[in-house]
Amino acid sequence: MLNPEEIIQDAPPALRRAQFAGYIIYFTAMATLGWLILRGYAEFGRWWTVLLALIAGYLAADLASGMVHFLADNFGSPDTPFIGPSFVLPFRQHHVDPMGLTRHNFWDANASNALVCLPVLIPVVVFTPITSSSLGYIAGVFSFVMLTAVFLTNQTHKWAHMDKVPPVVRWMQNAGLILSKSHHDVHHKSPFNTHYCITVGAWNRMFEKLHAFDWLERIIRRWVPGVDPRLRTEQDMVESEMTVNHRTAH
Repeated sequence: MLNPEEIIQDAPPALRRAQFAGYIIYFTAMATLGWLILRGYAEFGRWWTVLLALIAGYLAADLASGMVHFLADNFGSPDTPFIGPSFVLPFRQHHVDPMGLTRHNFWDANASNALVCLPVLIPVVVFTPITSSSLGYIAGVFSFVMLTAVFLTNQTHKWAHMDKVPPVVRWMQNAGLILSKSHHDVHHKSPFNTHYCITVGAWNRMFEKLHAFDWLERIIRRWVPGVDPRLRTEQDMVESEMTVNHRTAH
């Protein structure tokens, strides 16, 4: 049985309680969604539409992981209510201690992702006509796959930092079904501004060729009020020079 005190030990107590409740609601709603999908399969379960929904849902989760990772690495503050301790702080800490993630158990690693799924999951379960419409059924399958992959993104991220993983996990990594260690290692090389997608990494090479995240960072820093106009790499360079000068002075 889950214990609220075992979820994210270093998180504020209110956040731990929210994560505990999020787990209960997430698993209950996902079970309901799965049941609705099974009910509608006989009438609407065309194999090719289901396959397309599966692929699209998985790719959507990978894209979402990249966007969240990019924003948490480059913007926001760890002090921002909920978002700060749930997403910004863990990603910032991860670059200081990349192996820290591997020391988290399953519940620690994935707690915040369960919460972030709920604003999409609950409306899908309540309002989508999964058992009475072919389009609703496809939306249900898409959502089920996407939200499962989003929930497990930190787990695939964790495995990508581990030297030893279960054989089936290693097989999935080698087959390109989930994020591999060699692929994700690129993100942890200076200047740390590429390969943000961490579910499977399917979008990373294309985004790198297009310099998509570089352009997006420039657009946000230019047009969003209150955002530091310097690129994060420029900020890091200034901070590094200040650190070196401080050490030299002493």
